Amino acid sequence: MQLAELKRFAPAAKHTILSGLMQAWPEAEAAGITTPLRICHFLSQCFVESKGFTDLEEDLSYSAKRLCQVWPKRFPTIASAEPYARNPEALANKVYGGRMGNTEPGDGWKFRGKGPKQITGKDNHRECGEALGIDLVKDPDALFDPTIGARAAIWYWKQAGCNRFADRNDIRGVTEAINGGFNGLADRRAAFRKAVAIWGEGAVAEIGGKAVASSNTGRAAILGGGLSLAGIGSEAYEAAQLVESGRSISEAFGVSMLTLLLFAIVLGLLVYIFRDRLFMSKWEGL
Repeated sequence: MQLAELKRFAPAAKHTILSGLMQAWPEAEAAGITTPLRICHFLSQCFVESKGFTDLEEDLSYSAKRLCQVWPKRFPTIASAEPYARNPEALANKVYGGRMGNTEPGDGWKFRGKGPKQITGKDNHRECGEALGIDLVKDPDALFDPTIGARAAIWYWKQAGCNRFADRNDIRGVTEAINGGFNGLADRRAAFRKAVAIWGEGAVAEIGGKAVASSNTGRAAILGGGLSLAGIGSEAYEAAQLVESGRSISEAFGVSMLTLLLFAIVLGLLVYIFRDRLFMSKWEGL
């Protein structure tokens, strides 16, 4: 693992957070996060949980409308959500109080999510602290230290058995183990694909001679203002050749250039969708 690679993966990340992850990386290797798939899944999950490695504290500032969407059972109406809107401490005590080992008043806020994994709840803080040799019940804010937070993320990954899901490319399984549900699944898929482009090393396979990580991020069809179908580039000469070929085909089949262009666009989109679905089915456990 190289710091330059992490910066490519998360260009907006805070240097201190990436440095902490680098400091903790030997523990990641000891936890078996050594194969391209495991590395890609682990880093993509941490990326989403930490907002691209920019924040080690759970964001609990929600609008009333968003609260109803995230916790519909707890906030069935806008009126019920209003007292907790843009009120992180009250919200944490509301949604986390009385569970995950949070028994005392204020425990929900005290043991809110922290670190790249967002370790949440007194029970998780206690178990994680015992594993790391740190009293995280007495000092839960220690998880804001980038290295300790990264070590905690690695601990959680290992104890949740995430390697087995990563080995199957089961992004849903990894997400559920990390998140307890499927929140942000689309973002996790996007981060995973970006990770594959950096750490895939050809192991997160190839389709049609092109790395799937790059062939399924919008490059398979229309990109950069030109039609990139069947390997056709966007350079001036090739564009001229394409136009000339199009005219010949148009005349041969008796259709207009516009019809031919629309057909090519639709065909390009179908190719993109097919490759995209193939990527998801083969490499994302769908």
